[in-house]
Amino acid sequence: MMKRIFAYCFLYFVVQGVAFGQTNKELLKLGDAAMVNGQYTNAVHYYSYILFKIQSGEDAMYYPFGVETAYKEPVKDENGAIAPPSDPNEKEIRVIHKLADAYRLADDYANAEKWYVSALEHPNEEFPYAKYFYGISLMYNEKFEEAKKAFEEFQTENGDPDNKYYKLATDKMASCQFALNPINTKDKVSVSKMDDNINKGSTSFGLQFVSDDFLIFSSARTDETPDSLLTEERHPLEMYMLDIYTVKKNEDGTYQKAEKFPYELNSAEYHEGSVVISNDGNVLFFTRMDPNNINETKIYVSRKYNNQWMPPRPMDNNVNMSGFRSKNPHLSGDGTTLFFSSNRPGGEGGMDIWQTTIDANGNTTEPQNLGTSINTGENEITPFYHDNTKTLYFSSGGRIGFGGMDIFMSTWNDEIEWYNQAVNAGAPINSSRDDSYFVIDEKLQNGFVTSDREACQECDSIYNLQVHCNRIYEISRPEMKFYISGYVYDMATNEVIPGAKVEFKDVSYKWDHFELIADENGYYEKELIPNLELFMRASQKDYFADKAIVITKGKTESKNFTQDFYLEKIPKGEITIEGIEYDFDSANLRPESKKILDNLIEFLELNSNLKIEIRSHTDERGNDNYNLNLSERRAQSVVDYLVDNGIPRERLVPKGYGETMPAEIPSESGEIVTLTPDYIRAIPNEEKREEYHQRNRRTAFFVLEQN
Repeated sequence: MMKRIFAYCFLYFVVQGVAFGQTNKELLKLGDAAMVNGQYTNAVHYYSYILFKIQSGEDAMYYPFGVETAYKEPVKDENGAIAPPSDPNEKEIRVIHKLADAYRLADDYANAEKWYVSALEHPNEEFPYAKYFYGISLMYNEKFEEAKKAFEEFQTENGDPDNKYYKLATDKMASCQFALNPINTKDKVSVSKMDDNINKGSTSFGLQFVSDDFLIFSSARTDETPDSLLTEERHPLEMYMLDIYTVKKNEDGTYQKAEKFPYELNSAEYHEGSVVISNDGNVLFFTRMDPNNINETKIYVSRKYNNQWMPPRPMDNNVNMSGFRSKNPHLSGDGTTLFFSSNRPGGEGGMDIWQTTIDANGNTTEPQNLGTSINTGENEITPFYHDNTKTLYFSSGGRIGFGGMDIFMSTWNDEIEWYNQAVNAGAPINSSRDDSYFVIDEKLQNGFVTSDREACQECDSIYNLQVHCNRIYEISRPEMKFYISGYVYDMATNEVIPGAKVEFKDVSYKWDHFELIADENGYYEKELIPNLELFMRASQKDYFADKAIVITKGKTESKNFTQDFYLEKIPKGEITIEGIEYDFDSANLRPESKKILDNLIEFLELNSNLKIEIRSHTDERGNDNYNLNLSERRAQSVVDYLVDNGIPRERLVPKGYGETMPAEIPSESGEIVTLTPDYIRAIPNEEKREEYHQRNRRTAFFVLEQN
């Protein structure tokens, strides 16, 4: 059965309404009803007819794909475009305002701009936000300077900072400034419209990778079966019904003829679109929408058994909530997370991005809203998760951008275990129109985006509707390049250290470890590859090492990293480990001391070429032999803890010195003094004497060897 049930009543009302000569009042009601029902181009027809008495039989139609507006081309009159009346009466002024809104909501911003000019010349209290919507129309027409001025004037005239549109105007002015800033246009990214094999019919969108040379997408186009072979008459609305198509890529980069998906997923009565297939090729998710009820938009799933796709079924209530829309499924690479967009309760407003966990049997968990780092009070749709970089791409109409829906990206942050704040992907991926369905390959070099940035000339109408249909564009980005460079310095003098060694270790072991030697100026440099997490270590004889981490993993653009190192000279004497305490008259380490020794473990792991002596000292109070024995046991206790935590025993020498090596500290005058028993006894302040005894009761280490 051909797809006949969609929107036939619209054409009937248009033709019959004009034929029977309805009054302007009746036509106004029909236009208002069309606006309420989302039939904006029908509203354009009714409002236009009131003003210009268009001939019977001429029509424009709206077909809700769920992603765009499309039009049925009527016969043009000899004059072509229409223009606002020069001297409208009060009733006509109301219609002018309504017609401007209808053009805007029908995505015809060129005509909307023209009619808002007339509306602003003839203001009406019923339409207080005409200047705001005029600014919106200018933005979509890439007139950002003029749009910014319109928003500024709107705020001046409105004067209420708490007003919704006053606040929105502030955001839109920021978007205009964003669009005008050349830094937000990526010079090395190219975007080109794909050929007519992909962009055929009234719409094409949502191209997705199935494999390197096999893709899948959604389109509304006429079956190419010759009329002579049809078993029944071709229905005129066939070209407006969405189906799922596949296409194979040739070795030379061209594409073979697109074919309708060869299994029973495409229905006769519904739109099928925004499709994704699991990495193993055995599970397919897609959106199905009732063309007569836009709220009946659900996500369906089909599984392959014995090389046959099973009849699709709607997903459970965790994905499809009754009375609300769910669409745009996307599956993570491991097949465990399903992303989708929905206007279900619990979101930030409008359509939001949600995620649910899905098991091998298709069971899902309660969905999680991705919150304000992703979602806004406006619409967020078409999620795409790039596994290599842990980056979520999506389309948003509620953030600073170029005017319409823009592509944004948000990278997963391992530290906070959530997504970073979303960032605009920039032009030319984004335009002043609506951009969505962004996908890109593993290397972030080749991808696709859906956009209505170009007018569809073949769909122009008697009302001069500037139709913009969704089309698929191919994205090409340069290969990502990463470089790291820097200098090695002496920490105390800030002088460069020639010949220092810089080691690189990939923590995932995907890349062989390697090392560089800094030149006579202490300088080093190296080209890196994507998807690395590198531990870096700089070292030189007679210095302690320094470390750093550099990460190319998750980066979405080329980057030059700068990493300098500062090495500390190894001192000639011992280094006190501050804060080491023991139980009274015992060698047992207190819990606080173990935490301090954990820092020493990290230091020794970094300086793996050092052999050290662990020294323990006491004050002069008590028996000499007892103090010596206690200090030896305490030094051994520290060594045992270090060994238990992975430091090789052969790198550690425990040594107890009792009271034989008093500490040396700087005095108030700056000279070094030794805290001998006589020096301490000469101190009149008892509290200061106790402090100096504590200084002598210390644990320290001394570098014996540097291999």
